[in-house]
Amino acid sequence: MLYHAFKLLFILLCTALATLSYSAQNSGTKYTSTEDLTPVSLQLIWKHQFQFAGYYVAKQKGFYRQAGIDLSIHEYENNEDPVATVLTGERDFALGRSTILAQRINGARIVALLATFQNSPLMLLTTEKSGISKPADLLGKRIMMTPDAEKQVELLAMLRQSGITESDFERQSHSFNINDLIEGKTDAMASYLSNEPFQLEEKGIGYTMMQPENYGFSMYSDLLFTSEALLLEKPELVAAFRQATIKGWRYAFSHIEETADLIIAEYNSQNRSKAALIFEGEQLAKQAFDKEGRFGSIQPEKLRVISQLYLLFNLIPSDYTIEGFIYHPKDQARLSFNQREKQFLANKQIFKVCGDPLWEPYSQLKFNHYEGVIPDYLQLISRRTGLRFETITSQVWSQSIASMKAAKCDIIAGAMQTPNRAKFMQFSRPYLSMPAVLAVRSDTPANMPLQEIFRQPLAIIEGSAFIEIIRGRVPDANIMPVASVSDGLKRVQTGEVFALLNAPDGISSAISQLHLSGIKVIDQVRDTWDISVAVNRTYQDTPLLDIINKAISSITPEERDEIRNRWIRITFEHETDYSLAWQMTAIIGALLLFLIYRYRVIHIHNQQLTEMARHDPLTSLYNRRTLTESLLESCDIARRYKRPFSVIFFDLDDFKVINDHFGHNEGDRVLKEVADILHSNCRLSDHYGRWGGEEFLIVLPESNLKEALASAEKLRRAIQKHDFKLAPETLISGSFGVAEYEPDESINSIVARSDKALYRAKSSGKNRVCNDPGDKKKTSAERHQNN
Repeated sequence: MLYHAFKLLFILLCTALATLSYSAQNSGTKYTSTEDLTPVSLQLIWKHQFQFAGYYVAKQKGFYRQAGIDLSIHEYENNEDPVATVLTGERDFALGRSTILAQRINGARIVALLATFQNSPLMLLTTEKSGISKPADLLGKRIMMTPDAEKQVELLAMLRQSGITESDFERQSHSFNINDLIEGKTDAMASYLSNEPFQLEEKGIGYTMMQPENYGFSMYSDLLFTSEALLLEKPELVAAFRQATIKGWRYAFSHIEETADLIIAEYNSQNRSKAALIFEGEQLAKQAFDKEGRFGSIQPEKLRVISQLYLLFNLIPSDYTIEGFIYHPKDQARLSFNQREKQFLANKQIFKVCGDPLWEPYSQLKFNHYEGVIPDYLQLISRRTGLRFETITSQVWSQSIASMKAAKCDIIAGAMQTPNRAKFMQFSRPYLSMPAVLAVRSDTPANMPLQEIFRQPLAIIEGSAFIEIIRGRVPDANIMPVASVSDGLKRVQTGEVFALLNAPDGISSAISQLHLSGIKVIDQVRDTWDISVAVNRTYQDTPLLDIINKAISSITPEERDEIRNRWIRITFEHETDYSLAWQMTAIIGALLLFLIYRYRVIHIHNQQLTEMARHDPLTSLYNRRTLTESLLESCDIARRYKRPFSVIFFDLDDFKVINDHFGHNEGDRVLKEVADILHSNCRLSDHYGRWGGEEFLIVLPESNLKEALASAEKLRRAIQKHDFKLAPETLISGSFGVAEYEPDESINSIVARSDKALYRAKSSGKNRVCNDPGDKKKTSAERHQNN
């Protein structure tokens, strides 16, 4: 046994040294010391917060270093004009509002590289008790705004549309103090939807947001720009900085909680709470992607509309031009099209795209857009051809197939051709191929015959091409459709199914995310997933498929590698440091000995880690990720079998007062006791846990609205009656929101409805239960106890 262990050690050592050598030989794009990096500076437009998270992440994760950049980030101070700091060379890059377009038109030689937010978070905020709910209500009222009109043009346009000019309201200097709005010192306040609403929610104060976007005035915000001079002098640096930034933002929005932790640790100059940063990140993510799911895009058509607003307010001359303002990367190579194809593209039609929401890392739905390997190929096709796409969301893959069949989708970004699908879809030439493998329990014989495997329960994603393929080859195959790879792997682990058929990277990603153990992959199928773009048959008389095929043919091996490496493999910064090699040798040797002599201990420890990944460390309740999985499974069961389920969303009233008065240790103790109350009062079939902070969520299978309301009321009373052993006059209570699942509803929708009901419970006096009846007729089921 020791002979084999040392043989393995020798192989690992060789591999490690080869890796280090490879890193040294390929250091053209991976820099190891500050001397090799180009110093670059970035000017922010405000103090550090989640609004600039993509830059923090790209720096902390080494994305800039990999691009040869040593970035310094400078927060806002002393009323700097970001355009001036770039034009004078004080900063290399800066962020600006849409106002930089007016500055460009008026002579500033700057170039916009990307738009962080497709819609500006800027809006007018009022309190519910003020009775001001629409712009027209602000006639003769007081509004806090900054004095520079060009920075508020969307707000002024929204007001003017309602017949209110600048002379029809009292303009107050902005205090940036939310208490001025609460105390009635102003009637409305220019605010960011990602910041001030959270402050009001923390105080339990109802509010109304008047967003220019809802009145037809959509503005870009946080435009990343540089000078024309830097772009001409160092185009490769500009391109590298832009790409690393996009990578940082995509990571930040996919890992909001982790990013909030980074800001608190390194950039929290405003002393913001983690809950506030998470709220900010979630709100900003909704503004960050265009309808086609792209991050950073800037459209000339939208800039022309914005320019018209600036012209309306006399901020630019009537003979303006926006030429040269938008950055065009050199890699956006155009193809050669025939006359028929050119005429088709000239229509500038927007095509509706469906995809797989749960097939990470190939395709997953995040913030209502698809991302992953397959969407990146579609974006590349878009850049090559000029085709424009709009995301159509779905909860599971089978919904996307059904939408395509019903002609609700024009395109599926990645699908495999089968005879049945060919009846309502056309397929491009394949652009991606992956082996089909089986995930099985670790004790499964590696040489088990395939026919024998197919006689066992076999999990395949519902709607997958391989259901049709396997049934065509083995008519009596025991196939069990599942909603997702995660769902299938859990069933493999519990023994409900014998194997899951999928692609290796999809299985590996799910195992890593779920922290599963006791599962291995075997290659018995001897087949591949050949992925094509699927086009609806309604376009069979158009050149759309020919255009897509031309784009696919133009994709280079380097571009394919770049897409794969972006999603399949995480690249770390490497240094050619041979002292590290000896450290690796010691670690590997210790690890091998540890595996040999302590395997059982490690196995137990891994089981503990798996449990930790699913539970909140403070209360030991389920964490948000586990609750989200439970919601997905409940939605799947409800859709498939028409069974009811409900959600209870509650938090503790005035919990901040408890933390402030008694300290965080006492606050933590209260949360633990609430967890005990949940254990004592929830059913065994319920899934409950800590959603975040003092918020808790309960999923109640087989419960309608009436039953869920009764459960919520039981919990409300239990919390109110419990002795938390604080000061005698301190009473702890909870406000509850309840919602019942509606047909084809998403998990985001039912959580949002229960959260809305919770908010109504708060604004109605707290310590009560409210429900959101959805489309159903409201009844007297809402309860307003306060005893």
